[in-house]
Amino acid sequence: MTDDEIALGGYRYEDLVADRIVRNRTDLNRKQRKHGFPIPVKLGDRQAWFPKSEVHAWVRQRAALRQKRDSEVA
Repeated sequence: MTDDEIALGGYRYEDLVADRIVRNRTDLNRKQRKHGFPIPVKLGDRQAWFPKSEVHAWVRQRAALRQKRDSEVA
């Protein structure tokens, strides 16, 4: 991870829910296991941080898969 990626910031779990990236912890765990959602950086015993650069890259990847699927159907 670069200094620029760190400077971009990150999401806490609550931020992911507020931005509707995940619905709940079960949804987060499923996306991590089945869809490659980023694993958090642990900042402490009870604090996890998801780098925005990794989350945004994951969203772009999912969007690309959708576009590919849509073009195959058309």
